[in-house]
Amino acid sequence: MPRRILDPKIMSKIAKKIGKRDITDINKMVYRKARKLGISSEAALIILAKEHDIGTSTYQRGLDAPKQGEVRDALPSIFASDTRTVSSSKRIARKSAPPPSKRALLKSAIEYLIQDDELMDRCEDILLASSKFDRPIREATVVLEERIRNKAKPPTELVGENLVNFAFKEKLSETVLRVESNNEKDQRGFTQILRGLVPTFRNKTHHHIIKTFSREEAMRVCGFIDVLLRVVDNSVKVK
Repeated sequence: MPRRILDPKIMSKIAKKIGKRDITDINKMVYRKARKLGISSEAALIILAKEHDIGTSTYQRGLDAPKQGEVRDALPSIFASDTRTVSSSKRIARKSAPPPSKRALLKSAIEYLIQDDELMDRCEDILLASSKFDRPIREATVVLEERIRNKAKPPTELVGENLVNFAFKEKLSETVLRVESNNEKDQRGFTQILRGLVPTFRNKTHHHIIKTFSREEAMRVCGFIDVLLRVVDNSVKVK
């Protein structure tokens, strides 16, 4: 069995944040969380750090794919409601660590919704801002457009609907980029989604200042674009 290595710097930051002198206490907390969530100690350390708004990106990138998957699957545990079992007559008070901050909860929700590294890099900070949530939608559509352009390689510079219409056709026999399933219905559906996304979100946020988007709406749109990016990445260039 491979040896589990926990990052002492992250553990020290957690200890300082919650007022513990010895990282041995943090090690015990990590072990308990790993058992509770059914994940590795490495993934549990990241979840514990995120609960206290402590960065873990470098350590997380060094984990293998299964452990990174454990982190993503466990992220909802941070922002889920507390459902502790209590006495039928009264709630039992227990001393516990302070609850995650609002920022930590938001970061966890964003990381759960967005898996694409480039999309995360361009959108996370503005999703965490206090206003102007048309900006992450604008950035997300730019990432999607650039990904399509790089995959389809049009002979001239194309943007927006012209780019989508060049890269994706509803008929498999006519398209430049074919969906991975090679299914005619999937191809038609994905092409129609892209055609609708451009005027609805891309053009609107590129050419106008939209003050009505909430953070939650922007997060949902970015999460949806994250799904579309994977379809583009997995598509096959046939022409």
